[in-house]
Amino acid sequence: MPLQVYYAHAMCLYGTALEKAEMLAIAAHLPGCEIVNPRTLQRDGGKDEGKDEGMEYWFGLIDGCDALVFSRLLNTVTAGVGLEVNHALTRPIPVHELYHGNMVKVATPVQFLTREETLKHFEFWRTVTDPKLESIWMEGCLLSIRKV
Repeated sequence: MPLQVYYAHAMCLYGTALEKAEMLAIAAHLPGCEIVNPRTLQRDGGKDEGKDEGMEYWFGLIDGCDALVFSRLLNTVTAGVGLEVNHALTRPIPVHELYHGNMVKVATPVQFLTREETLKHFEFWRTVTDPKLESIWMEGCLLSIRKV
């Protein structure tokens, strides 16, 4: 059975080119692994498969995996990702952050945004990734935004 890796990432990345690139990076670091992607476990117009269970549903999936890999959104850990990472750290599975295409081992709990802050962060991310806007980045920091 292949190594099962839970891929914790911000919901606003679901279905994007960035999500695909991150999944390719995970697969490159862990050849032959099976990536457990929460996006693929959603149905009914984006409602979570385990909506009635809250985060317990996702924690159960993590418990059944061999590792967890997560990514930040604009250098910040969002609410759901933070809960998933910190849950995985209480289990006997390795946790890694995907950082500039590399996997960095994480052994201590991460600080993360509240749900309300996360929703605002998602909106900001959507603004800076709007195809009608050009955002200029340097070393992960947003320098400016302009219309194109």
